[in-house]
Amino acid sequence: MISLKPQTEPYDIELPYGVMVTVRPLTTAGMAVAQTAARRRVESLESQVRERRESGLPLDGLPDLDDEAERDGLFQDQLSKELAIRHIVSWSGIEDDPEVTPENVAAVMSLYPVGEQFLQKLTLQQVLINASKNASGPSVDGISSPAEGPDTAKGAGKKARSARKAE
Repeated sequence: MISLKPQTEPYDIELPYGVMVTVRPLTTAGMAVAQTAARRRVESLESQVRERRESGLPLDGLPDLDDEAERDGLFQDQLSKELAIRHIVSWSGIEDDPEVTPENVAAVMSLYPVGEQFLQKLTLQQVLINASKNASGPSVDGISSPAEGPDTAKGAGKKARSARKAE
């Protein structure tokens, strides 16, 4: 059963390899900030690739952003890292118990399938809420059903008049 009540307190997410993270609840603003940051990182990489190509330099491990699938994958990777950096407040199950820093969070999110599952589980609550709001689709009969009769509202009694012309 799902609750439509939004989360207000930090909660735990279980991830692969025995990693447990405590996260702040996801908000619209938090998602927008993370998406913007991820988009800017991808655009920065595009700029670096373009500059290297124009200079005749090798790409040296930079991704091929002409490939749409690779570009989308890179964006997803950056988005999961941005969300994790902004939302993880503590964790357990990581060898040597490292501090929660942006660099360490990004390193953990780089492990497959940790970053992917983090993104799915962090956004799951919002996805479920949206799905439950949209659970009842439009009636196949339109806005009027046979039980209600042919009309749900009667037409206006008088014919509308056009507006007067300015003098």
